[in-house]
Amino acid sequence: MSETPVKVIQKATWVGSIANVGLAVLKITVGKITGSQALVADGVHSFSDLVTDTAILIGSRYWTAPADKGHPYGHGRFETLTNIFIGVLLAFVGLGIGWDSISSLGHDSTTKPGMLAFVAALASILVKEALYRWTVTQAKRINSRALHANAWHHRSDALSSLPVAVAVIANLFFPDLHYLDQVAALIVTAMILKAAFEILWPALLELTEAEADSEIEDKIQSYAESDPDIREVHAIRSRRTGSTILLDFHLLVEPSMSVDHAHTISENFKSHILKQIDEVVDVIIHIEPYTCAERVINPCCEDKQCD
Repeated sequence: MSETPVKVIQKATWVGSIANVGLAVLKITVGKITGSQALVADGVHSFSDLVTDTAILIGSRYWTAPADKGHPYGHGRFETLTNIFIGVLLAFVGLGIGWDSISSLGHDSTTKPGMLAFVAALASILVKEALYRWTVTQAKRINSRALHANAWHHRSDALSSLPVAVAVIANLFFPDLHYLDQVAALIVTAMILKAAFEILWPALLELTEAEADSEIEDKIQSYAESDPDIREVHAIRSRRTGSTILLDFHLLVEPSMSVDHAHTISENFKSHILKQIDEVVDVIIHIEPYTCAERVINPCCEDKQCD
């Protein structure tokens, strides 16, 4: 990869920011002209993306920094805090739009959204979906959860424009249904709140030291079973810090084995894990002697018999 992770993040974020400015101005302007409350709400949503873009541009300089004396486990939690900021901001934007929509229900508008509003909403759907797909690709390149969250911010913007387009068309065919535009704005609210929850929940789990990946233990056990020098692994623990995972466990070897040999086995096993699981950036292994008595408590695989 020729570009560093921080450069990939910043490039993707700047491209999204420029698109967000253009779409926000377009939707709010057209929404005001055509009287589409849902389109104006959608435009505000696009402007809110600029705040999250700024948070990512600033935060990425910190969470991509290497571990140091002050942060021996790295700076990944800065990415977690950025995700929480994005999620909270999205939630407030959604609640604000929802409140305005509920307040305006039952108030007839003298202006009915026309085809211009439909064209603006359709343009937003196409541009934001394209941005989502491209940003997700960039996020996967560097394994960035924050950039992936921002990609979903793009998709939520595309999805929020969909009910706007539907409401405009429905108003053309059913002009007496004055509440369609407000209902569409409420649907936008629901989509924004859903996106906020999907960003916030994993970040909150991370802060509470929840298990990083439920499948990691199975993977480690599988790797251990294929290594004839390893009798058993147990007490496997994992935790996430930003887009990376920290791992520790106990590795059991023959009691008669030399310390140097046991250390070499653990280092080789650690290297294997780091190669196989991209998200894992550090592994702490505690070496223990394996005895037949321990087999009763923590049975290992069938083909590794006690001497």
